[in-house]
Amino acid sequence: MRKTLLIAALTFMPALQLGSAQTVSTNIDARVQFPPAIQTLANVVNLLSQGVRVSLLTPDQQPAATVSPSGSLIVRPGITTTATQVQVMTPIAGTNDFIREVYPLAQPVNVAQPVSTQNITVKDKEGQKVALTSVMGRQAAWAKAPGLQKKPGQMPPGQFKKLCKNSPKDSRCTQQR
Repeated sequence: MRKTLLIAALTFMPALQLGSAQTVSTNIDARVQFPPAIQTLANVVNLLSQGVRVSLLTPDQQPAATVSPSGSLIVRPGITTTATQVQVMTPIAGTNDFIREVYPLAQPVNVAQPVSTQNITVKDKEGQKVALTSVMGRQAAWAKAPGLQKKPGQMPPGQFKKLCKNSPKDSRCTQQR
């Protein structure tokens, strides 16, 4: 009987010790997907009122349609083709210069069909789908901040850093060293 009690006591001894501690380690991947910013016609009109100009371009870089100040699409007469790119232009405050960027459309747009401007998405340099309003908003904010144009590469610091990381031989990156 004593032997049985001794074996039972030794078996449960670690559980009975009050001073012992156990460490449990786990890896938890807690990624939260935020919903994309919803493009609305009001957002588009607001950015257009800040001077942003948007044109849909054909594969040969010809303007097929422009976005009017009210947010509607104005198709050039005689154009019945598909637009594959978007050109976004914004005047730089206090200068006669413009910021001009061209993005491929995430989905080509047939300009002969009715199109809502707020449904247009583009692809960024990494190939990610981005709402047109986010491109317009970034460009409008950049154009309003004249001090930022004096930064290296004449672009936002994060964008310049990303450019130099992805294209270290770019002439704007090599000039700064």
